[in-house]
Amino acid sequence: MAASAGKKEAAWPLTMAQYERLEKLGEGINGEVFKAWDTEDNLIVAVKRLSGSGDDGFIISGLPEVMREAMCLGACRGIPSIVQRRATCVAACQREASDSFIVMDYVGRLNLRGYMQPRVRRRRPFSEDEVRRIMKQLVEGVTAVHAVGVLHLNIKPENVLLDDGTEDRKQKPKKGPVEADVSGELKEDRIVYKIGGFGMSMKGRSKRQPEVTILTPYSAPELLLHSCEYDDRVDTWGLGCIMADLLSDTGVSTFDGESDIEIMAKVFGIVGTEGIKDWSGYSGSKLSAAGFEVLNGLLESNPEKRLSAAEALQKPWFHNRRRGFAGFFKSCVVGVLPEK
Repeated sequence: MAASAGKKEAAWPLTMAQYERLEKLGEGINGEVFKAWDTEDNLIVAVKRLSGSGDDGFIISGLPEVMREAMCLGACRGIPSIVQRRATCVAACQREASDSFIVMDYVGRLNLRGYMQPRVRRRRPFSEDEVRRIMKQLVEGVTAVHAVGVLHLNIKPENVLLDDGTEDRKQKPKKGPVEADVSGELKEDRIVYKIGGFGMSMKGRSKRQPEVTILTPYSAPELLLHSCEYDDRVDTWGLGCIMADLLSDTGVSTFDGESDIEIMAKVFGIVGTEGIKDWSGYSGSKLSAAGFEVLNGLLESNPEKRLSAAEALQKPWFHNRRRGFAGFFKSCVVGVLPEK
């Protein structure tokens, strides 16, 4: 989410003196993220400020919320596709409405949404191979997150960060806002996609989970229906939405809507109760039958039938790549039905 114009930046406490604020990268519902210089490690890092008061327009994050996010990030330590936590700073006296901070590895200033939209403007649609490469990294990341008992609960393009290896993290940049250079070509064959945005994440499983009250066009149907009986597959629905976005060449959410009801209407208009039935963004000449099998399995409205991340990763699409003209010809004539 873009930074709000005119909003005064909150001062950082002395406990954060090690980090020199450089530029604001963005903000969400409960805080904002900055690019910063770690003066002790001489390294660029990302600092997430979580509002402790709510008087700055953000949702309040108390100690339980901050520690839940930090715990989930800690459980994901070492997973290559996940943004890594470096430190957590909370107020010594929780009786005061003080901000908290989570310091993370700096990945880059561009997220997947910011990568998709310029390509739409330049009429550079994603090829099936590009979509496969992106999705494989994301599905691998979500599989690993689930393996350590964490639910992300907010998988969306804004929470996928891109690193093409062009920024030197050990070189202190000039202070002040710098526009990301998305007009030029990224080193696309070197892009690493990492999942961040763990502010809604939770660790542990139970038959009845806490109700998810913050909903987006990437929320699974069971969450839109305010069900408390959900599992890992709420995250794989979000992965399916991202895959659909990449294929649609619009740069916007496939199930975009102003309310839960509008989002649900779009979901059932496209997916229905028996799989994808009507979607102008899908073309049999662009996506092979094996690719459609993955898309349809992720965007299954019935969570009991929806693919888990581990199941999706085992599908042939992620392992059998067609090459050359023969593969292209086959993908054009197969049509939209999955191969038997």
